[in-house]
Amino acid sequence: MALLAALLLSLLVAAIAYRLLPVAVRTRTVQYETIAGLRPAGEAQVPLWRALLEPFNRLSRYLPAALLARTRRQLYWAQRSGAWLGWDEVSFTGLRLAGATLGLLFTAPSSPALAVAGVVLGAWLPGLLLAGRARRSERAFRAELPQVAHLLAMLVASGLSVAQALERIAAQPGLAGGWFAEGLAQARGQRALEVLLRRAQETGIAELANLVAQLGELERTGTGVEVVLEGLATDMSTAYRAEALRRAKAIGSQLILPIMVFYLLPYLVAIGAPMAVSILGLFQ
Repeated sequence: MALLAALLLSLLVAAIAYRLLPVAVRTRTVQYETIAGLRPAGEAQVPLWRALLEPFNRLSRYLPAALLARTRRQLYWAQRSGAWLGWDEVSFTGLRLAGATLGLLFTAPSSPALAVAGVVLGAWLPGLLLAGRARRSERAFRAELPQVAHLLAMLVASGLSVAQALERIAAQPGLAGGWFAEGLAQARGQRALEVLLRRAQETGIAELANLVAQLGELERTGTGVEVVLEGLATDMSTAYRAEALRRAKAIGSQLILPIMVFYLLPYLVAIGAPMAVSILGLFQ
């Protein structure tokens, strides 16, 4: 308890110091960093709780690169749906380290087993929230890809060039349309398909990278574009339906653990606890 009280007192002192720091000094510092190019223009000041994560952010840089890469990919997809904006893999991993530390501080006085559980829960919960949001966003994006490919094939077959068809796709609502719109905006003054190909490879979706690569090849040759695009769209639709069917078949096995944790175990406890009390009463 003494350690917990010391932590709470430290947070209170930090909050007071953060508020009492002269505003003029902070403002001049931000203005200087903006003019010097050290701070992007229009960058918002981070809240206090984000500033307190900085020591954990420094520690997260020493974690395995594979863990940071997986977090970066999950953040990419979560941010496409508007979640976890302003976070990167370092700061998010710092948040998980901070959660593990808080879990340890709150549960350490009880028992070693609870301390381990507190560390695991504190680090696992943010990752669970991020993974769920990223998974839903990526699935929604994948679901839109076959429609995008079919629409591209129809636009090109109607006489539009690949560049004009991409502009039409970028104007469509949804995650896929937003992705193409951002890519075309980023490619101002550059070869659009090269920029889109780099961005497609960053997503980790092979079908998207293949689609953009084929668009680049077709733009160079200029022959049989609509036939190839229609074939790609059909292949993507078939692959998506197969993946959806596989996920549907796997739902049963995925529900085993939640059913055991949230239904079976409470049921056994509700039945077994009175029986255990009665049995112990016989020996007293």
